Amino acid sequence: GGPLVGYVVDKFGPRRIALFGGVMAGLGFILLSQADNYLMFMVIYVGVLSLGFNAGFNHAVMTSVNSWFVRRRGLAMAVIAAGISLGGAVITPLLAWIIFQYGWKVGAVSSGIALLAFSIPLSYFIRSTPESMGLLPDGDVAVPRRAGGQQRSAPVTIDFTVREALRTSSYWLMALAIGLRIAAQAALVVHMVPILVWKGQPELVAPLLIGILSIVAAVLRFVAGYLSDIWSRQKVVSVGMAIGALSVLVLLTTEGAFWQLVLFVVLFAVAESVSAVSWALIGDFFGRKSFATLRGGVTTVHSFLSMGTPVFAGLVFDRTESYFWALVPIAGIYVVACIFFWFLPMPKLTQRLVELNA
Repeated sequence: GGPLVGYVVDKFGPRRIALFGGVMAGLGFILLSQADNYLMFMVIYVGVLSLGFNAGFNHAVMTSVNSWFVRRRGLAMAVIAAGISLGGAVITPLLAWIIFQYGWKVGAVSSGIALLAFSIPLSYFIRSTPESMGLLPDGDVAVPRRAGGQQRSAPVTIDFTVREALRTSSYWLMALAIGLRIAAQAALVVHMVPILVWKGQPELVAPLLIGILSIVAAVLRFVAGYLSDIWSRQKVVSVGMAIGALSVLVLLTTEGAFWQLVLFVVLFAVAESVSAVSWALIGDFFGRKSFATLRGGVTTVHSFLSMGTPVFAGLVFDRTESYFWALVPIAGIYVVACIFFWFLPMPKLTQRLVELNA
């Protein structure tokens, strides 16, 4: 449903969809507390809760940021991603306490009420584009036209239609590169606690390492976003993928000492920190008009690629009682993603405009 949700966001604007998605996700949590069988639970989770989150928070918010920023797009998207990470770090312990004290149903209702209380008023402040308020992207101001000269008010950009973007090799190579990044990430995130336990850490220590991962990744997102705005977004993500491969190599060769696993989570945090930068590439390559639809197409590609890696890792461990031969191909996926991002070409028309703005 990614392209469909993206099309709706592009059609009606992120403000309305953020409101709709926030309300849908909040009601989804409340309805989830009333599920009395597995089928009902999954229908509500997938058909209401996940759809609301996907539309209201992922597509709508990122689309708004993409419209408001051009030169500083990497940092802006990194701020959003860091906020999500830090919010999770704050809310998760509180929610865990509520569930422990009162049960998961009370936790679900509390989450739903909180979402409704915050998403409804906050959606009011979302605006589709700066031009709708008489402003320019990045907070630029119009430069008065000089005699014999041309008015230059903002960087020249181009907005591809969906059909035009789908005809470029850049779009499909980018979708594949992002899909590979998320495929490797998914396997490690899903199996993070079992992997740390496999390396000899007690189950109570594993959440501490995950907490370190979340905090370090949140801080590094700002660094990655800033660097991508002054260097090359493709190369920033590529370096992140190379460090992701290095993190898996550390995991494969470590004996399981605590400091070695801290080194692993810090290196993996570097790979995680470039995720928002990779999404900013869609706006850089294809503009602002069809961003949500094109992003939805990329999410469809990465959904297919990332479905298999966690299952593969689980099967390998179940048969061998070791993650070694599951991690080796994960490192390989990071290496391939690194190469794809490093050599990822801009569409020719976009490249000419970049040279014009230089």
